[in-house]
Amino acid sequence: MQNGLNLSPPKVKFHTLGCRLNFFETDGIFSQLSKSGFQLADHAELPNYIVINTCTVTNKADVKNRSIIRQAVKNFPGAKVFVTGCYAQTDREVLERIPGVFRVIGNDQKSDLSRQIQEDWSETSQTDFKLEKTDRFAYSDVLPEGHTRAYLKIQDGCNRKCSYCKIPSARGLGVSRGEEDILDQVRFLQDHGVGEIQLTGVNLGWYRNQAGEKGFLSLLEKILSLLDYSRLRLSSIEPPDVGSELAELLTHPRFCKFLHVPIQSGSRKILKEMQRTYHPEGFRKRIEAVLKKVPDIFLGTDAIVGFPGESENEFQETIQLIKDLTFAKIHAFPYSVRKGTKAELLGDPIPGDEKKRRVIQLMKLSEGLNKSYAKSQIGKNEEAILETDGTLVTGNYLKGKLEHSQFGKTLLPGQFVDVKIGDYDEDSNLRFHLLAGNP
Repeated sequence: MQNGLNLSPPKVKFHTLGCRLNFFETDGIFSQLSKSGFQLADHAELPNYIVINTCTVTNKADVKNRSIIRQAVKNFPGAKVFVTGCYAQTDREVLERIPGVFRVIGNDQKSDLSRQIQEDWSETSQTDFKLEKTDRFAYSDVLPEGHTRAYLKIQDGCNRKCSYCKIPSARGLGVSRGEEDILDQVRFLQDHGVGEIQLTGVNLGWYRNQAGEKGFLSLLEKILSLLDYSRLRLSSIEPPDVGSELAELLTHPRFCKFLHVPIQSGSRKILKEMQRTYHPEGFRKRIEAVLKKVPDIFLGTDAIVGFPGESENEFQETIQLIKDLTFAKIHAFPYSVRKGTKAELLGDPIPGDEKKRRVIQLMKLSEGLNKSYAKSQIGKNEEAILETDGTLVTGNYLKGKLEHSQFGKTLLPGQFVDVKIGDYDEDSNLRFHLLAGNP
């Protein structure tokens, strides 16, 4: 409750970069602020506060972070700029030196950010708030703002030691959210009509139960037992956590037929240098186990190109493995040296132009694979959810528009409809046919 002289509600603007986990946490920050009367600033409004939730997965991400921060300071004079996220955790001093940044809050304090903003507004406006300190999983009862799916954070941090990765220093060691807390949140989201719940975390498969034992598959079983309306999607999962048991769970009707499994490289030598805990043959067997059980699954992956020592033949090994396993989407990243990682010692011997060529080659391959997958689904019936921009998204991650747009006038964002997958139109848009029995 607000009691004081300033009756105008404080306005806040957010800019979120990076992974789904960051987007979930941004939702959580705003959810906490909105309970105290804060409102999102319109495009033309001058906000009282700007929250920039940063990413530090690559050097390019770091450059983008700094550019967005400087733009925010320039475009919204007088607004107090709070910077949080992974880059704020690893490079606090760099961000604190940017003129106009009001406060830098690392991931270890991110869940307390809303309280700090409330406290600052209370001092500025003589407005009293009930201030509550929160922990890293305290973004409870968060309903999606501006999109049709809810991100549910079940885990944070990472215990892996990939030689190129800076994220463990940004997120810390693995920690898991309480199982009952997660299940309560699933019930809450489903009861409020959220169509899709996407589990997110730094390393989902690492999830531990209260006894400290691996508990991810058991958690999935319990979540799926609750679902009769909402559908479940995994944001990303590491290769060692993929296998026959997960494949069996993926046959559940409310589990989206979708997996994003980062391959990073198809070369045994490069994977060893990366300190990834699998080899190409093991990766192949795990993905094949899923394909055997769920042949129509949409598979996405990440690949790093230009890792120190990667030859053209080793790059081609990555391409061949991706093709063999019928992946439908590739996120390709040029290797960039991250300060403080083991791979920093290997230098950066592959020229930038060569890395760019390899990224472009993977992007073109991804485009072709995506179309091939979509064409393999033509004529099949799927449940789709309507996005706010009018796009329909199926459980197996096909995105398209209704063949006859007039049929969609009575549909609302977040609504499920049954569709038949059509072909691409002359503008390369995938078309869906609305099935009988829909609104």
